[in-house]
Amino acid sequence: MMGRTGYGPDIKAKAKAMWIVGNYSDQQIADKLGIPRSETIGDWRRAEDWDLEREFIQKETERRVSEAVAETISQTNSRHLKEFQLMQTKGIQALKNLDPARASEAAAMIDVGIKGERLVRGEPTEVREVRALMQSNVQVLELVVADVLKVLIHQGRMDKRSAKEFAEVFAEKVNGAPFRYATPVSE
Repeated sequence: MMGRTGYGPDIKAKAKAMWIVGNYSDQQIADKLGIPRSETIGDWRRAEDWDLEREFIQKETERRVSEAVAETISQTNSRHLKEFQLMQTKGIQALKNLDPARASEAAAMIDVGIKGERLVRGEPTEVREVRALMQSNVQVLELVVADVLKVLIHQGRMDKRSAKEFAEVFAEKVNGAPFRYATPVSE
């Protein structure tokens, strides 16, 4: 702090970074940086349009994360597809040898390979079980996200409006499933 003449650019930059990346409130930032008035942070935010910058940064981050996740899923599917196809090939080779002791093992390998390949390609095979597991995982994920949002609201790091907006976008992204999130009553 430089006294009545103002704050140095490093303090302002730290405040901006904390607000954009850390989801801190003006008061929390002021407390951490030793700024007596939280309104100072709000003044800087409005004057320099930190909201717009945070929105751009968040959108770009989400885009990059989505790309990375999609690439990982694609690589995993490709690897699994090759493994299932190899399993089918080995099973067919074992059946060609007509070794009765190994025939049931070979048939099982072929069956697993075919089912696995169909699953990786998104084709039906025991889909009911897979869908039930996926639905269960989504429900657990929804509960975890709701708990995280409640903690952030309680800590003052997110307001109820932002939490609701996040929950709505989250629900939209998760297979269009309805997100059962209620903002917490006064704490």
